[in-house]
Amino acid sequence: MRSGLGGRFLRAGIFSALVLVMVVSLQAFDKSRTQEEKYDRLYFPSGKFLVESSVGFREAHADYLWFRFIQYYGAFAKGLNNFRHFELLVNGITTLDPNFVEAYHFASLVTWSDLGKPYKSIDILKRGILNNPDTARLPFQIGLIYFVVDGDYARSAFWYNQAASCSDATDLERRFAAFSKYKSGDQLGSLSLWENLYQNSDQPGMQLLAVKMINTIKEKMKPQGQHQPGTGF
Repeated sequence: MRSGLGGRFLRAGIFSALVLVMVVSLQAFDKSRTQEEKYDRLYFPSGKFLVESSVGFREAHADYLWFRFIQYYGAFAKGLNNFRHFELLVNGITTLDPNFVEAYHFASLVTWSDLGKPYKSIDILKRGILNNPDTARLPFQIGLIYFVVDGDYARSAFWYNQAASCSDATDLERRFAAFSKYKSGDQLGSLSLWENLYQNSDQPGMQLLAVKMINTIKEKMKPQGQHQPGTGF
């Protein structure tokens, strides 16, 4: 009993010491006089070292690094650093807490919008999906990148559909999946998705949109020369 209690106190003491070292180091970084000094003095340990040194406090350590990451990004947005430690920070946070979905999501947004690297953003999201396969936000973001950046509607439809199959999916993911299928030219596949959305949505506005798209697709699928009024599905 005593040894177990002593072990917990020891781990807590080690973690507190580690956090103290990080705080002091980062305060020194914040007080550096020049940008060059800040770059040289900033040090973030590797993800492997963080895991080994966190001794049972991985999530708490990840939360602390996340707080510092937000500050680091804020300084970058103001032009106060060159963001060269971005990947190291993200890797450290997600190694400590692989289920930190927001870290993957925000890092992908920054990589895409601020750094102009959409495919690197996709790599981050895919790494997040491996650790969080039932979270809609990550595959949805991949679908959005392919839709906006490449106009690759077939590929975006695939990822939107992956998002729509997650347990936390909403009408939004199902709608985007159906619309991307439609844009890709897969009328039959889009029809099936719109019908599924109509049958499973409890939102009147979404159901009306689904009816409109169902009738539009059915009309387009008819042989030329045939025309019938919308059925109102």
